Amino acid sequence: MSAAKPAFDPSPRAPLAPRGVRSGAALPVVVHVGVHGDVPGGMAQVLAEYLAWPFEELRVRAMASTLGRGRRWSMWRAGVCALRLPLLRLSGTSNAVVVHLSSGGSFLREGALAAIARACGLPVGIHLHGSVFHRDAERRPRLVRAVLSRAHVVYVLSDEARRLVRASLGPGAPVRTVANGVEVPAEGPVKEPLVLFAGEVGPRKGVDVLWTAWTAVAATHPGWRLLVAGPVEPEIAALPLPPATELLGALPRAETLGVTARAAVAVLPSRHEALPMFLLEAMARGCATVGTPVGDVARLLDGCGALVPVDDADALATTLAGLIDDPAALAELGAAARERVRERYSAPVLVRMFEREWGLLLGARGGIAGGRRGARGVG
Repeated sequence: MSAAKPAFDPSPRAPLAPRGVRSGAALPVVVHVGVHGDVPGGMAQVLAEYLAWPFEELRVRAMASTLGRGRRWSMWRAGVCALRLPLLRLSGTSNAVVVHLSSGGSFLREGALAAIARACGLPVGIHLHGSVFHRDAERRPRLVRAVLSRAHVVYVLSDEARRLVRASLGPGAPVRTVANGVEVPAEGPVKEPLVLFAGEVGPRKGVDVLWTAWTAVAATHPGWRLLVAGPVEPEIAALPLPPATELLGALPRAETLGVTARAAVAVLPSRHEALPMFLLEAMARGCATVGTPVGDVARLLDGCGALVPVDDADALATTLAGLIDDPAALAELGAAARERVRERYSAPVLVRMFEREWGLLLGARGGIAGGRRGARGVG
């Protein structure tokens, strides 16, 4: 298994929290603003993980700024957040705010909330998610710069995002590469002849390519099924469904994880990604994983998964068929994937990293908006 260096450094090189926290003072609170609840999408899953992790140096809370794409009353949630943020300054507890945003309308909605938090004198971090940040950086550079400049520090998931942030704000902008993480459960049920895709069932995730590849695979592997979990976008709904394929729809997270534990293979032939939670959760459950070299996926799967070129249905079909035909390779990749997540992306590893990063944010002064200087200890 490859010993490639992870994109982030989890070693505790800096204090884990502001002075006084370990001496009996009340634990500081890091409030995460973004999509929260049992709704589809990787951002909601990230926040759910944070709330479940055993932090010792600080407390974590979530503040829902939206109920999810297309949900009623979502805009009202942003208004409620705008009213609640100033109260954090008056609570008597040391607070910091981490605003989670992706692209499109999120830059306006959560970006405005980041500006309010900063105006209230709170330390503000912006955590970039999503796979198409490059489009916003190209099409709306002034908006991107205005939003990101409200942060004391910007957290990113990939080298590409780090480069784009520094291109927008300047080479000295305080940008930190972090990672998504998941719990690694105990050994689950025996694997079944299932290939699983989970996420938005649309072109960005390469589902049209998967349809073509799976049509070829299913013709020669009648005992296997493709399960597809997630909301189906119109472009895919208009295509013929491949044989031996079942659309599960948008499942609650617990049900998706249950299906993931049973699947032998997880596949995500995306055209754009950052660090997809689906792959992390599948790897943690021992799935042999197939992805494309976009975002941070190549680093994630280096030595413990299979990579195929973007838009290459033939290569995807060949890879899936090869794994199905080789049970030993399936088991080996599944075990290697599980170990990769345990070593680099599991809760025990990332708790320490985030306690360090958020502890530095809690003590932040200056930042990007304060002359584009990094917060003390952050950079």
